[in-house]
Amino acid sequence: MPLTIKQYLSLGAATSKEIQAHTGLSQPTVARRLISMGDQIINLNIGRSPKYALTKNAFGQDDKLPLAMVDAYGNTVLAGIIRPLAHGGFFLETATGVPSVLLGVNRDGLFDDLPYFLLDLCPQGFLGRKIAEDLAKQSDFFPSDPRKWNTDHIGRFLVSNGDDLPGNFKFGQQALHRIRHKPIATSESDYPGLADSVMSGEIPGSSAGGEQPKFTTYCGTRSVHVIVKFTPRGDNEVVSRWRDILLTEYHATETLHRYNYPAAETRLIDIDGRLFLESQRFDRSGAYGRLSMVSLQFIDNEFTGVGSTWPQVISALYKKGLVSWQHVYDAEMLWLFGNLINNTDMHLGNLSFAIDGDVFRLLPAYDMCSMGFAPKSGGEITPYNYRPQLPRVIYLKEESVNYAKEIAVEFWTRISSEGRISEDFKNFLRNENPIKFLK
Repeated sequence: MPLTIKQYLSLGAATSKEIQAHTGLSQPTVARRLISMGDQIINLNIGRSPKYALTKNAFGQDDKLPLAMVDAYGNTVLAGIIRPLAHGGFFLETATGVPSVLLGVNRDGLFDDLPYFLLDLCPQGFLGRKIAEDLAKQSDFFPSDPRKWNTDHIGRFLVSNGDDLPGNFKFGQQALHRIRHKPIATSESDYPGLADSVMSGEIPGSSAGGEQPKFTTYCGTRSVHVIVKFTPRGDNEVVSRWRDILLTEYHATETLHRYNYPAAETRLIDIDGRLFLESQRFDRSGAYGRLSMVSLQFIDNEFTGVGSTWPQVISALYKKGLVSWQHVYDAEMLWLFGNLINNTDMHLGNLSFAIDGDVFRLLPAYDMCSMGFAPKSGGEITPYNYRPQLPRVIYLKEESVNYAKEIAVEFWTRISSEGRISEDFKNFLRNENPIKFLK
C-alpha cells in the first residue's frame, strides 16, 4: 500500500518527484496536498531540486521555536526560527543579515541535532551539575548528571531558562517574551554568603562551565557581571592547594595583560576564610547587554571535527576562512604559555570565540592557571613537581617560542614573589624553580 505524504516525509526530506514515486500521486495532487498541509511543510532549497520536509512539535512547545540574540545594549533581536524536523534534526530559518556561521558547516541551516551554539549552552561543570541535581529533585525527567542529558533534556532546559544563558542567545517563546528584570546587585561583602549558598545546594546566577566551585553575580558598584571562583573553608592541604591555584590564575592573567594579550580582568578578594577570584564576564555588557560567546569545542564539532589541541583546531578553522591568521598565532602563543605554567586543563571548552560577522573572533583567555598542581578528583594532594617542557609547535618560529618563554618567566617570577602562596609551593619554587628550565 502506498505511503501518504506525511508518512513518507516522516522518513526524510524529499523532492516532489520522490514523493510522487513513493505515494503514487500525480504532480498536481502532490502540490495541492503540500500546500494544504500549511506550515507543517517547509521548503529546503538545497541541491538542484527543492526538497520538502515535515516539521513536528518539540520540547513541549510547537514546531516554531524562536531564536533571538541580545545586543550590547540589552535589546532582543529575532535571529530566526528553529523548526524541529519529523525525520530528525532541526532547520534554522534565519532573518535577513544574520551571520552565516549560524547556518552551520554547509550554510544551509540544516542540523542533525540542535544547532551547535545551543548545544554549547547545556549545563556544564560545577554549576552545571548543581543545576542538573536541582532539576532532578523537581522532576524525574531530568538526569542528575548533565553529561547524560539528551537533546530533549537540553531543549526543554533551554526553552525554560533561555532568558539568562551564557552568551547572547535566547531560545523559545518564553524567553523571547519574558519581561526584562534588572539584575540583583551584589558587592564583595556578599560573596561569602553566595559561596555558602552554592556549597549548600543553591545556585546563584546562570550556568558557567568548569570544575572549580564558583558562582555568577552582578557587581552593582561597578556595573559588571562577574564569575567568582572560591576556595573551600577550613585550614587543610586541599584548601591550601586551591588557594595556590587561584593565585596562579590571577598572576597568569596579570602577566598576559602586561604582554598585551587579551585575558579576563580578574581581582582577588580574601574575606571570611575564603579566597575569591573574581573574573569579569566578557559575554555581558552593563546591566542588560550581552555579547556572543561560543566555545571552541562546539565550533570544532560543527565545522572541523579535529578534536585536538587549540592550535590544531584553530589552524583547521583558518583553512576554512573562519578565523584570522592573528587568532591562529595568538591561540598557539596562549597554548604554549599554558604548557609552560603547568596548565593541564586547556581543553576545547576552555577557549571561546565571539561571532563576528561571518567569522569567529578569539575572546580573552580565561581559566589560565597552573591546574597541574590542583588536588585530584578524589581529593589526593600530590607533591609539587613540575619541569617546563616545550611542546611541538605548528606555526610559531623560534623568536615567538622564546617570547612565550619570556612571558612564562615573568609568570613564575610573579608567583615566586607572591607572599600568599603556601609553604609547600614556596619550597618547590626555591628548590626547583621552573625559571631555570626556561632560560
